[in-house]
Amino acid sequence: MVKNLGEKYSPLYFLASLGNGGMVVTFFIYLTFSIKHKKTPVVIFEQWWPVFQHAPIWKQALIAFALIGILYFFVNHIRLLVWNIREFGLFKKTEAYTKLKNSNAEVTLMAIPLTIAMTINTLFIIGAIFVPGLWPIVQYIFPLSLIGFLLTGFYSLKIFGDYYQRLLIHGGFDFKGNNSMAQMISILSFAMSGVGLAAVGAMSHNAIVYGVAMFGTIFFIVTAMILAILQGIQGFNSMMEHGISKEGSPSLWIAIPILTLIGISIIRLYFGSFHHFGEGGQD
Repeated sequence: MVKNLGEKYSPLYFLASLGNGGMVVTFFIYLTFSIKHKKTPVVIFEQWWPVFQHAPIWKQALIAFALIGILYFFVNHIRLLVWNIREFGLFKKTEAYTKLKNSNAEVTLMAIPLTIAMTINTLFIIGAIFVPGLWPIVQYIFPLSLIGFLLTGFYSLKIFGDYYQRLLIHGGFDFKGNNSMAQMISILSFAMSGVGLAAVGAMSHNAIVYGVAMFGTIFFIVTAMILAILQGIQGFNSMMEHGISKEGSPSLWIAIPILTLIGISIIRLYFGSFHHFGEGGQD
């Protein structure tokens, strides 16, 4: 990979790492549908390994395909994450970073906590799949995951708060240059923290961890939904007036992952509430 990009670097390069993390989740879902796991909410090492040893060759191939995909994209995710952290550190010393902090593009910094939240998800998957004996002690790991997702969520709030504070005090938002859905990356970042917290709350047996996780989920998901309405109207207004920018046209697809994360969060809230307060959610 190219190193020392300096002023040519963009925080959006973190999305390359994010994409590989998303593929880890994709192959994990393939494995989830291949292995029965009635006693746990996710597939763990003790479940897929016996099946792999005694399954027909075609099923062994499917399991191997999923496992190789998980490992390959996890390694790429970490490799690109480390590269981005290094390049971003160098980028912060340039004049281009100062210009970015005073433009619409400041919102692209939200790609950093968004990617870090994905890293927490992938680490959980790797631990569950490849570490024998991890699940019996997983309840002790959930508080660490809770802290991790809360920190990424607060980091998102810090970046977004600085961005909006500058705009509200000094103005200067470029509506002509906002003719895309690029601003909605902030919504995706909040939704990623929310869906991660929802997972912790839904699987944790500790009432305190559950309560903090679920309140955090509601906060970040509601924040994402409010901003989706505000920034969606703002973006479409600029597109209708100036036409969509060629570079920003792929951002129209961002609504799909946002709605997906919000939907998953709501489902996890539903099952988590029944897990702690009733049995009806199991039907």
